[in-house]
Amino acid sequence: MNVLSESEQLQTIEPVGISGHDDRKGKSRAIAHPQTTVFWLEKGIEVVPLHEKDGQSNFTDQILGQVFRRIVREDTLNKLFYDGSVRNTRDFRKFMRNPENEIFFVNFNGREAGFFWLNHFRQKSFFINYCLYKEFWGEAGLTISNLCIEHLFKRKDADGDFLVDVLLGLTPANNKLAVNFLLQNEMSILGKVPGFLYDSATGETVDGVFSYRQRSKKSGFKMSSFFFG
Repeated sequence: MNVLSESEQLQTIEPVGISGHDDRKGKSRAIAHPQTTVFWLEKGIEVVPLHEKDGQSNFTDQILGQVFRRIVREDTLNKLFYDGSVRNTRDFRKFMRNPENEIFFVNFNGREAGFFWLNHFRQKSFFINYCLYKEFWGEAGLTISNLCIEHLFKRKDADGDFLVDVLLGLTPANNKLAVNFLLQNEMSILGKVPGFLYDSATGETVDGVFSYRQRSKKSGFKMSSFFFG
């Protein structure tokens, strides 16, 4: 499922790179990339969706390989893919090109800051996951993640309806930094499920923390019906 709406896709204009930004009055804008749309948010943040069409991608296998080597070098691979589903470059490329995952790369003031992805789409909800490079951990990372979340909540389809009402999260309880990060992103914790996740690094099951954040309290989305209905 591609959550990009037709209203967000602009007619192709002069091709632009993915490292510029427009901070006029702090407003976001979108400019057509040769293959997809680049979103300029506030504070120098650029969101670049990974896009494939007719076998062509705006992120080549070589670029994805460089991204993988960086998360390995920064020792975040096992935290990011704690279930062991991604162990090498081939696994990573397969994951990034899986049509069930919506991938977005993020630049911050012209520097590569990381990426996030959406999956498990259902009605007007989906799960969100982050990978921010270490140099952006802390205040910069919170700025990036919060503005990206606000951007996601503002997106509409071709009919003018919001694409999402609820963002969901599932985090290993033993990853204290990740749990603290989601709380600072105003995610509300639904609860903790004992032994729900598998930690491939230890070979043991760990508790899973479910969280969510609503676009609006008036969305009418019932969390109880989502998990137990």
